[in-house]
This record gives sequence, structure tokens and C-alpha cells, in this order.
Amino acid sequence: MIRIKDPKVTVPFYEKHFGMKLITKYEFNQWKFSLYFLAILREGETVPGVGSPEANQFLWNYNGTVLELTHNHGTESDPNCKYNNGNVEPHRGFGHIAFNTPDVYAACTKLDSEGVKFHKKPDEGRMKGLAFALDPDGYWLEIVKRGESAKFNAYFNLSQTMIRIKDPSKSLPFYRDIMGMTLIREAHFPEAKFSLYFFACLPPGVTPPQDPKSEEANEFLKSLWMPVLELTHNHGTETDSNFKYHNGNDEPKGFGHIAFLVDDVNEAFTEMEKKGVAFKKKPSEGMMKFMAFAYDPDNYWIELVNRNAVIPSN
Repeated sequence: MIRIKDPKVTVPFYEKHFGMKLITKYEFNQWKFSLYFLAILREGETVPGVGSPEANQFLWNYNGTVLELTHNHGTESDPNCKYNNGNVEPHRGFGHIAFNTPDVYAACTKLDSEGVKFHKKPDEGRMKGLAFALDPDGYWLEIVKRGESAKFNAYFNLSQTMIRIKDPSKSLPFYRDIMGMTLIREAHFPEAKFSLYFFACLPPGVTPPQDPKSEEANEFLKSLWMPVLELTHNHGTETDSNFKYHNGNDEPKGFGHIAFLVDDVNEAFTEMEKKGVAFKKKPSEGMMKFMAFAYDPDNYWIELVNRNAVIPSN
């Protein structure tokens, strides 16, 4: 989830330039905010009418990952409203979302011709062959080459969410052992002093290569349809007692959270609390009993939502 200033600008941006589809939206006028859920659908997959009960069921049982855009009413007319993209000191934390594509150069030429702005084009900087576009709120959108073994033809697929972490010895066990994700790829760059760890919720029967440092693991990563969670560790932060990342929910706000669908939010909460996980919101708190918010080791918010959730809006 990321916060946006104007849905009339941002929703069409993702639809036009990245082929996303609006699955459904919720209007919470009593609390003065709205939610928009978008996804890139597989070939032959269709979405029921936006806002219909069928669309809501489609969303809360979706076998994939969606992009949630949160609009706080009134920001669209506020000239001073600007959200934190997570990449500027001293408020770094969230880094970007990413899209895979067969040809980064062709995709960026197309996006450039359509008026999309860039933080980095493919041949700029030290890392050639990848790019960072900018969405209307200044969030970074990484454009990455898809793996040759990918078995789908979409021009873009939503491929990752990146957040920075302080200490891999804490964050890796959290996402592996508590959230049930699988480490599928890791890469270390000692000269540049950073490491990358890629996690996914893999479907039954799908097994990554045994060695996450191998080129086979890299190809497996880049050929997945579903997005992965990329954890970026800048070496040395783990030994700095005063260091912490910005979670996007303290001021200045921007990134909100990542979310997991669960069969029973109360059972998930109970098991996680037994393992020492702290919670921002327990299922019993507030009006929305079908959801909870946990904290990961860096205090990023982790939303838990019941499958088949019924969310009232007006």
C-alpha cells in the first residue's frame, strides 16, 4: 500500500502505462479516505464489475499480489501535499515497486514517449540495463528484464516490493519462519557494501533452486509471475544502535504496508503473538475485526486480512 495525492491521476497512470486493472475500490467517506486495488491479470483472467460483491470476493481470494492506493480526501486540491517516496534522507525505508518486462530498453523508450518521468534510464549510472521510472507521486518504479524461461507474455508483470532492513539476522527469520515466505535469491555486493534478499510466497509444488546465490536462482526469480519481497541491507546498519529506517507511517508519510491474506486472522494473530511479534492493531481492536497490523523487525506495518473479507464502505 502506498498513499497517493490524486486518484484521477494515479489510477489511470498505472492502467495506461503498466497495464494494471482496477479490481475494486472502497469509499470510506465517514473517515475521509478511499482505497483503490489494482493488479496485472493473467491472460484470460477478467474482473467483475468494480465495486460489486463479486469484485470484492475476487480481491480477497486473489491468487496474486495487488497494488493498494490510499487516497486521503482533499489532498488532490492541496498544493503543499507531497508524499515521502522513501528514498530521500533522513526518511529512507521503502524503496520501490518493480515491473518485469522482456526488453527494458524498449519498455523505457515506450514509457518515455508517453511522458513518464524517470529517476534513472537504462544506460545511466553504474547498473546498466535497469531503470527507475517515477509515478505521479514520485514513487520509484523499477523496470527489470524478465527471465528467459518465463512462461507468460504480458508486457509488464508486477515483480517486487523493496524495503530496506537494518539487520538480516532479524528480518530474514521473521519473513521466513513467522510469515512463511521462502528465500529464493540472495546477492551480495561487498565493494558497494550492500546485500539483497528476495522472498516469495510460493504455491504448493513450486520449489526454487537449492542455492539462493546461484545463477539458476536468479533466473527462477526473474521468471516468476508473482511479485517477491526484496529486502535491501546496507552493511553496517546492524551494528549501529541509533540507526533505524522510516516506516512510511510516521511523518512524512508515503508507503503504508505490505499485506498477507490469512484463513483466520485471530489464529494468525495468536500464533504470531506467541512468537513475540508486536502488533499495531489486534483483531479485537477497532471496528474492522477481520484485520490486524503487526510490526516487522524494522517497524514496517504488516497487515493481516481474512480471505473472503467483507468490507463495508459508503
